Amino acid sequence: MLDQSGVRPSKIVSVLATQVGGIGNLNVTDHDVCNYLSTKRHKELEKGDAQLMLQYFQKRQSENPGFFYAIQVDIEGRLANCFWADAKSRSLYKHFGDVVTFDPTYLTNKYKMPFVPLTGVNHHYQSILFGGALLWDETEESFVWLLQTWLEAMLGCPPKTVITDQDTAITNAVARVLPHSTHHFCMWHIEKKFPETLSHIYHQNNDFKYHFSKCIHDTITPEEFEMAWTELIEKYKLQNNTWIQKVYSIRERWVPAFVRASFCAGMSTTQRSESMNKFFKDYLNSSTAMSKFVTQYDRAIEARYDKEKEKNFKTKNTKPILKTLYPMEVEAAKVYTRKIFRMFQDELLESQKYVSEKITMKDGVYKYRVHECQKEFPSYIVILNIVEQKVECSCHKFEFVGILCKHALMVFIKKQIHSLPMHYLLDRWTMSAICGRDEGDFSEKLHQAEPLRNSSMWFNDIMVRSLGISEKASRSAKHHRVALQGLQALSDKLDDLPYENEQDSSLSISQVDSHSEIHDPTQGQTSQKSITLFNPVTVASKGRPRTLRMKGGLEKSRKINKCSCCKEKGHNRSTCPKVKN
Repeated sequence: MLDQSGVRPSKIVSVLATQVGGIGNLNVTDHDVCNYLSTKRHKELEKGDAQLMLQYFQKRQSENPGFFYAIQVDIEGRLANCFWADAKSRSLYKHFGDVVTFDPTYLTNKYKMPFVPLTGVNHHYQSILFGGALLWDETEESFVWLLQTWLEAMLGCPPKTVITDQDTAITNAVARVLPHSTHHFCMWHIEKKFPETLSHIYHQNNDFKYHFSKCIHDTITPEEFEMAWTELIEKYKLQNNTWIQKVYSIRERWVPAFVRASFCAGMSTTQRSESMNKFFKDYLNSSTAMSKFVTQYDRAIEARYDKEKEKNFKTKNTKPILKTLYPMEVEAAKVYTRKIFRMFQDELLESQKYVSEKITMKDGVYKYRVHECQKEFPSYIVILNIVEQKVECSCHKFEFVGILCKHALMVFIKKQIHSLPMHYLLDRWTMSAICGRDEGDFSEKLHQAEPLRNSSMWFNDIMVRSLGISEKASRSAKHHRVALQGLQALSDKLDDLPYENEQDSSLSISQVDSHSEIHDPTQGQTSQKSITLFNPVTVASKGRPRTLRMKGGLEKSRKINKCSCCKEKGHNRSTCPKVKN
């Protein structure tokens, strides 16, 4: 039981010692526990680690048809790539799948296969998972397979925004599979490379770090960034630096002045994927067998769902503390979840520190310059349409996060608009984000995506939609009774409908290519059980791995013997002739 819960052998001994009244009364040691667990695991793995994982997936799917998994094998029948998503994750995606981030740099199993959690953010501003994958390599084809499979699990509905690192393989895969999604790069990964790539500039100029940070984080509009960047490049003579030219060419995908114009749920890095990896560290380690990995994954996911339930209970059964007399604060407290309300409340309180100056007014459209009291800079341009009650701020906080900024709120209050317009209360941040929303938005997204062309996708579509009905039907005995009556009436109506053609009633196994198979809830159990899956090649390593996180493609830098002072090859700073002179 303790081992299945992810407790390490040393901790297991401590628990046993407590139960028997002290370590002196215990007849086993850490070594004995390790030997016992090792023998037990070897016995369990006699059928094959990958085969046990496949059987576990089949069991999960038989218990809950909403469970989705896909496995790709090589020509020898060995596991290459696999992806899985539970029914709850697929259900949550229809509400919070507008922004997705993933980071394939975490090693959590004995085969050293990168674990790729596809992460989003829910209405409590918590990280949630839309599925997980184990990849054999980090090639473009592997990522294409992953994204295509994941997209099929999510009924072909792509996210609005995807955030990844700048790896070329990932970038090309996203462009191929998600051409209509906005693709942003993780700002943290790019900023981390500056001190490494421009070490000579950092050593020679102590103020470069300050000016660089100001250029990236303190510029509000793209025009301001362009001016600050040009000044930075000219001041430190970086016009011919190829790496600087490269990061500048992709500025629209990582610089805040550009990315804040699109909705990202407040995310500009893959930090949520990184934090999710850290969360899994309590359940997994670098020597975890694959079959145990997927079971521990489910335990970890259940723990995340419990945290979400705690937030739901707190939001529904507690009242927030109001700090102003504005009616809009009362309105926000009634609809927002507690975390989002606190974020809005902070913006409302901060708005009192700002003043505005009217620039122009024409046809009911006001243009203001907003800045802090007794501070002229930074300043923000706010445009208010008084008739339509629409506001636009140059900081783009609403477009980026989904809640109004302090500058817009300040102008609202100035113009005696004390109630929040409904179009500024995003459903995804409200208490009714899941149970209170209808399926209209999701249906519209599905129609914009590829049409559902086969019975497998029709089955998945209905399965995911029915999860919301199941949640509502479990509220009380009356809800349950009404749901059963409605389902019986629907079933009778469907029985009376004839098939349009023979193809509508056929079930087939989908294939990605000649060496991969996707298993979905509509497939027969006979075909699944006939598959024999072999383990991937085990990567042996000496000693304990130094870290569970491996570096991404652009984080890896070749070690070149260059002087940090003059940048010439063949010597270092201590032997540099310029330093000696």
